[in-house]
Amino acid sequence: MKLLALLHSPAASGGDTTTRRIAGHLSAGGHAVRLEPHEAAVSAVAEDGDVLAMVGTHALLSGSTFLEIGLPYVLVLGGTDLNEYALEPVFHQVMTQAVERAAGLVAFNDDFVRRSRELWPQVADKVRCIPQGVETTPSDYSLRRALGVGADAKLLLLPAGLRPVKDPLFAIDCVKRLHEEDERVRLVIAGVSYDEDYEAMVRRRCGDSPAVRYVGALDRDDLHAAMREATAVLNTSTSECSPNALLEAMDVGCPVVVRDIPGNTCLVEHDATGLVFADRDGLRTQVRRLLDDDVLARRLRRNGREHVRRTHGMPAERAAYAAVFRDLLDDLPLVVDVPGRDRVVRANGVDLCVQTFGDPADPAILLVAGSGASMLAWDAGFCELLAAGSRYVIRYDHRDTGRSVHYPPGEPPYELRDLAADALGVLDALGVERAHVVGISLGGMIAQVAALAEPARIASLTLMATSPGEGADGPDLPPPALRVLTALADVEPPDWTDRDSVVEHLVAGARLLAGRDFDEHAHRRVAARVFARAGGTLESAGNHAYLDHGAPWRPRLGRITAPTLVVHGADDPIHPVAHAHALAAAIPGAALRILGRTGHELSEVDWPDLVPALVRHTSGSEGRLPRATTPL
Repeated sequence: MKLLALLHSPAASGGDTTTRRIAGHLSAGGHAVRLEPHEAAVSAVAEDGDVLAMVGTHALLSGSTFLEIGLPYVLVLGGTDLNEYALEPVFHQVMTQAVERAAGLVAFNDDFVRRSRELWPQVADKVRCIPQGVETTPSDYSLRRALGVGADAKLLLLPAGLRPVKDPLFAIDCVKRLHEEDERVRLVIAGVSYDEDYEAMVRRRCGDSPAVRYVGALDRDDLHAAMREATAVLNTSTSECSPNALLEAMDVGCPVVVRDIPGNTCLVEHDATGLVFADRDGLRTQVRRLLDDDVLARRLRRNGREHVRRTHGMPAERAAYAAVFRDLLDDLPLVVDVPGRDRVVRANGVDLCVQTFGDPADPAILLVAGSGASMLAWDAGFCELLAAGSRYVIRYDHRDTGRSVHYPPGEPPYELRDLAADALGVLDALGVERAHVVGISLGGMIAQVAALAEPARIASLTLMATSPGEGADGPDLPPPALRVLTALADVEPPDWTDRDSVVEHLVAGARLLAGRDFDEHAHRRVAARVFARAGGTLESAGNHAYLDHGAPWRPRLGRITAPTLVVHGADDPIHPVAHAHALAAAIPGAALRILGRTGHELSEVDWPDLVPALVRHTSGSEGRLPRATTPL
């Protein structure tokens, strides 16, 4: 699939680096990505009829070009958008048109998500938060050798283009004063020059002082090497948007000292992962602390590196952008040939819609959704993360959901055991002999029934937010929370033909099942896609409520031989946590993991723990989790 990535920033600048990194992610996902400067983009697309979608940074710079081209596009909103361009009425008008036409909008942090939604509330559901990924590759370049200074020099590195918003003049004045107190302290400015006049001003301010040097733009790998040698990396900007240079500095183990602005403090926690200052005296104080306290410096290096690797990993960023474009391309008209999009197969004698992620040669994971839920219950980002763990991920629409076969509402001609046979039929249709099966809610029950019916087909089980069903003597586990059942009953039935009505209905139901902060915008985005994919048959999804579950299977769970992981939310209002304990007790050797503050849901908050746990669980006996009940 051919995509166009728009270049409009100077080489080695933050915007250019971000665009090229995103393009690299999409290329790694199998897309052919064409990098074009903005002045050539219109003619390039006209010449290349295979381009299906576009990506670029900045709602003004990329957005104006994308509006002219007319193909679907994703905009990555930058600090310049929100801090500068949005304040100009003429620019704001163009940006508004661009975000309204965009298929997706990305911001790097929660603060920029909030501000974007405040500026353009009409597109709030489009905005996703994707933290920047970091990968550093230091060269053998030596900044100290290039400057002719020894190991005793205290180098404060300011990686910033020469622009007023980066405020290099502030840094120059502050460090000159520090140098008067301690001649070891020196400032090195490394970055692109945007304006000859401003560069001249910076050079005049530097003068011939040994305290300050401007070395121009360094190659990316050389910059990483310079950061590794520096005593600290500074950021003195008056406005920012998650500056990647700070993350790179932390990744190579260099302490960071930053100005107290939202774009910096969303990345740096004072005294934990870096130091924060508000004014000249504050910068002097924090630099002196760093120079005088080796224990503090070591702690900041360690914490900064751990923070970046935990929350700004390249695999997570790559999976997130792959998911954004997976959704965008899936939403193109069905007549458009899009490799990897969902398709209808014949499984267990019926038409079911399936979609796969990853390499078919890898171990297969079959994801089985809950009652009334289509494959979209398994977010594409979650699937991409599993695929990045060398798994062949399969999601599919149950009968009466999505693009699979539908029946009249209230008249399902099938039972629970038929849905279990459907799951195995999907594997048959894809030529998969054996799979790791992950089921949530009703999907977990389907997985249990399938494992009992065809144990040789099940490599492992993961049972999420589900129940073992009734005991031999009838119901003996806690029922759903009465307050939630009452609230669900009070949710107004929608007009199934009206998009907005259906979205409100689906979001209201999901909100009642959630256990922690509810991401309403994400649920609205998914609900709108659920409506669009159902093609007017969404009411039939209610047929799952009429399913005949057949005879109780809990008495037979002891026959399951597949390694089993039970995952359950501590605050699940539909299947209280006792269901998870009963399930784990009934299946020999099952491991139980309880997710704190999680309801009847697959929350994105849990992905960083859940995805590695699933990869380990599906890796064979050496990677399996122990039986003990502990957090993931």
